[in-house]
Amino acid sequence: MIFPLLAALVFLLPTLVLAVLVSLVLLVLRRPQRRYWRAVGWLHLGLLPLHLFVTFPALLGWFGSRQLGTRPQERTYAGPRLDADGRLLVQDWDSLAAEAKAGAPAVAADVVAAAAARERRIPGTDGVTLRAFRLEAKQEPPVAVVVLVHGLFRSAMELEPVAGLLREQGCECWLLELRNFGGSSRAPFTAGARESTDVIAAVDYVRAQPGRAQLPLVLFGVSLGTAAVALALPNVSDLAGVVLDAPIDDMRAAAHRMLGFERPGDRRSWFRIDEPWQSLILRSLSLWSDFDLDRLRPAEVLATLPHDLPVLVVGAGIDDRAPPATVERLFDRLPMHADKKQFWMAEHSRHGHVFLDQPAAYAERLRWLLANLRR
Repeated sequence: MIFPLLAALVFLLPTLVLAVLVSLVLLVLRRPQRRYWRAVGWLHLGLLPLHLFVTFPALLGWFGSRQLGTRPQERTYAGPRLDADGRLLVQDWDSLAAEAKAGAPAVAADVVAAAAARERRIPGTDGVTLRAFRLEAKQEPPVAVVVLVHGLFRSAMELEPVAGLLREQGCECWLLELRNFGGSSRAPFTAGARESTDVIAAVDYVRAQPGRAQLPLVLFGVSLGTAAVALALPNVSDLAGVVLDAPIDDMRAAAHRMLGFERPGDRRSWFRIDEPWQSLILRSLSLWSDFDLDRLRPAEVLATLPHDLPVLVVGAGIDDRAPPATVERLFDRLPMHADKKQFWMAEHSRHGHVFLDQPAAYAERLRWLLANLRR
């Protein structure tokens, strides 16, 4: 309750400052102030619960609806880079920070130019324009075409390590940035509801490219990206395979877990939000963005997938956003035969870090998926 209470007290400051200014005027005019301050006190006593239970959740809901985006550390990301030998030069926050400090890219100008040339602009719904990067395969034609979708607060840069693994196995990769993230345009955030249409738009765009309509199509999602992918699946035909890393089972439950974030020694835990503010904030977000959070249940959609569709599910043992138990339950509900689905729990990894921690083992799981694609 500390964070909501402090926020409510901050919201009281403007009226308190105004009250003090009026008091100074009364003092100059030699007017009595006892009744005045009694009225001010009662007014602010009434305003405190109003700010606590209305203003605070309404503003946080608006922020979630209109202001969520990519973290500052990766907003300068401008596409995947390949060296002279065709190897992917994976970028991260540290490399971007080093370049910003130096005031120049750490690679040759032609490498930067080639990265920029991989950018594609994809028309989405609601007037949204999506940014994606096409990372060419190491062979032609590719083994498969993979559309990859990042997580919350991230960009296409998060997808580079996985794209590198897939590319080594002959895949063409399309690194998609959802609305509000990376270089895509802004729209109200809907926690996967309308973001799923971004995935559909990207799939349609990729399939419209020369020679790509007949190739096997794979969808990859991590964290929020798994929700967008899962909710898009009923509208994607002839899919060859799916990879879900740190999958979200139920968006309301996941949102409650995020708002209730608490980790020993982590200063972000100071912003932990308890009930009833969690529900009030999520209700506000739904109203600002005009969507129904309770209808966003990726696990329910995944349970209706075709029995012959190969699916790889990856979880992390140290994950409070997609906890191991929820990921395992999601996997157990998948209707595929045992030889068409695979579950991997990386016990010592954190949320969305498995492909960073164990790239070789991750590549092995991807190899299994590509060997079992539906054709």
